[in-house]
Amino acid sequence: MSGSSISEPETFQEEVKLSPEDELITKGSLYKAIWQLSWPLYINMMTIALTGFSEVWVGGQLGSSAQAAIGLGGQIWFFTVILVVALSSGTNALVSRFWGAGDRGQAIVAARQSLFFSVLFGLFVMTCGLLWCRPLLRALGASPEVEALGWEFLKYDMLGQPLITIHWVSNSIFRARGDTRTPMITMALVVAMVIALNMTLCIYPFHYGITGLGLSWPIASCFGVALSLYLLRRGPLGSCMDLRGPGLSYEWLVRLMKIGIPACIQDLAWVGGNMVLLLILAKTANPTAGEAAWSIGLRLEEMLGGLPMCALGTAVGTIVGQNLGAKNPDRAELAGWKVAGIAALYNCLVGCVLFFGASTIAGIMSRDPLVIKYSIEYMQVVGLSQPFVAVWIALVGAMHGAGYTKEPMIFTVLLLVGFRLPFAWYLTVNQNLGPLGTWISLAVSSFFVGLAMCWLFKSKRWQLQKV
Repeated sequence: MSGSSISEPETFQEEVKLSPEDELITKGSLYKAIWQLSWPLYINMMTIALTGFSEVWVGGQLGSSAQAAIGLGGQIWFFTVILVVALSSGTNALVSRFWGAGDRGQAIVAARQSLFFSVLFGLFVMTCGLLWCRPLLRALGASPEVEALGWEFLKYDMLGQPLITIHWVSNSIFRARGDTRTPMITMALVVAMVIALNMTLCIYPFHYGITGLGLSWPIASCFGVALSLYLLRRGPLGSCMDLRGPGLSYEWLVRLMKIGIPACIQDLAWVGGNMVLLLILAKTANPTAGEAAWSIGLRLEEMLGGLPMCALGTAVGTIVGQNLGAKNPDRAELAGWKVAGIAALYNCLVGCVLFFGASTIAGIMSRDPLVIKYSIEYMQVVGLSQPFVAVWIALVGAMHGAGYTKEPMIFTVLLLVGFRLPFAWYLTVNQNLGPLGTWISLAVSSFFVGLAMCWLFKSKRWQLQKV
């Protein structure tokens, strides 16, 4: 790993020549730019959500214990990819800023360094995941049966982490320069393979059960990463894959992680907080039913509201990053508010679907009467907070696009850990409300974190962030 400054070959010093489609981000209609970037991301996120839906559905066919194991396993999976999220956040902020400033050379270097570190991070994540999975399942209060099923799922799923990490970071490079269609296509193909494998490996004709779920992503990711890197090589940042360029650099790792680590801690607060919520649910009279309902409710919330909001947040992050690079801070701010408004309106509709459709949806997702009851409560209570969740995700995405990650992280940790968890314990255990108390804590804390992000974005301090 080199500690020296980086000098690039002459060919890397040419300025970016933007196409009319690229120029729309920094000069054209903001609504058109938001639409251009967000609709492929929306489809991308929805296809990913379908895999979660298929996993929950398959788990329902295998029994409530399998469904609970999938919910627990999903949280552990999120926990293990925290460093990957950090790397992706840094990649998007740096590459988009350089691309918007017309500095192709630095954009290529940032992309190359991100790919180098994606390989190392992926191997590290896989190793840690295999070592931590079973102890974490036990620590989360899983019954012996749920623990065994969770380990059977995760021990295979973790083998695909190096490939998933490379694919994730390569997609961040595409998005940072304003290309959201290529990641949409590659991920859609991977997701289609995963869903097909979930059905064939788990249910018919192979009957591998929950083991099949663990095998699906590693198998499909082999194809996904090969296609993504091939397309990246053929694009305007293709030189980032030239191994003759500078190797690993400590300075670039610091630049990536300075942006990424606060984003990583922010996501860690969410994932770690969810793990504590599972421990709180374990204190209720029917913990397995509560865990299964939480798995159903969370996956539905993510599919209908969370992932589309992440699509908008990612889109506005690119717009903000490129406009700050192009010295257009007012346009960057306006983009943030416009996306937050669109997101809030969309999630109002999602909240209505969850609230009024709770009984029908819960009946489709489970056969257990108690799981259905708890699922209905989750959807109706959490559905009320969806507009605030939308604003939170959209404005965090905007600030992350500027590389401004520290202050959003502080507010998120304070509200999702310092407030949400004690409040959940008080309602669920002390007041004996059962899972309903946990659902209320989710809704109330989401309301406050949404308001906090509005205040932070309005302060404009993110416009001064240097990358």
